[in-house]
Amino acid sequence: MNIIDKKLSQLQLLVDDGMSVKNLVKAFEIIGITGYDEESASTFRLWNDYMPLELQYDERRRNLHILWECVDRTPWGINCAFAIPFRQILAQKLFKKCGEGFVANEGCRFNFANNIEIGKNVSLNAGVYLDAKGGIKLGDFAMLTEYVKVFTHSHSEGDHMKREYNGVEIGDYAKIYTAATILPGVRLGTGAIVATGAVVTKSVEDFTLVGGIPAKPMRKRNFDGELKEMNQYMMKDRLFQVYDED
Repeated sequence: MNIIDKKLSQLQLLVDDGMSVKNLVKAFEIIGITGYDEESASTFRLWNDYMPLELQYDERRRNLHILWECVDRTPWGINCAFAIPFRQILAQKLFKKCGEGFVANEGCRFNFANNIEIGKNVSLNAGVYLDAKGGIKLGDFAMLTEYVKVFTHSHSEGDHMKREYNGVEIGDYAKIYTAATILPGVRLGTGAIVATGAVVTKSVEDFTLVGGIPAKPMRKRNFDGELKEMNQYMMKDRLFQVYDED
């Protein structure tokens, strides 16, 4: 067993056991973070912990989220051979739902992971941000490229503590290109595409490409075949993902 497989095996056991503070300290040591004991590790608080929203983490989910954030701050976080499978391990327990073949690059961040549902073979490239306060659902093979942002809440102009929550749903095989922003309440249909830099304020029909600020329909997606022929895998040779011949 090589060093990466050994570390992943050790971390899987800790996650399966329940990410207590004791196990968090052990996980820190495995990824090269030293100097923390259970007392100091138990002081960690996330941004979520101070949000005026009745959707909080229990201790174990908080510790999983802490690990997600911390691995990006170590050399292991840019070693895809380790970091992608490690994020898969975390995602299975961290998110409300996570299908097989989930791929996340470094710098992907979110707030309330327990309000995120992820289908099979979903891909998140570097710098994706998911504001999941109102709930986010990502369908099978959904693909978010670099620095995409998804928001599910807004604030009153007259009183910042007054907030409105509207979930976002991103359909199967939808694709969102670099630096696009999806605003609360939007639904992207199956196979929809969002162009680079677009700001999407309204729902998008199936197999429709939208672009601009605010985003407007531009044309139908260039595709004529079966969904699986879109070959919408993030990595070469479908590495880290699952493939069904049928």
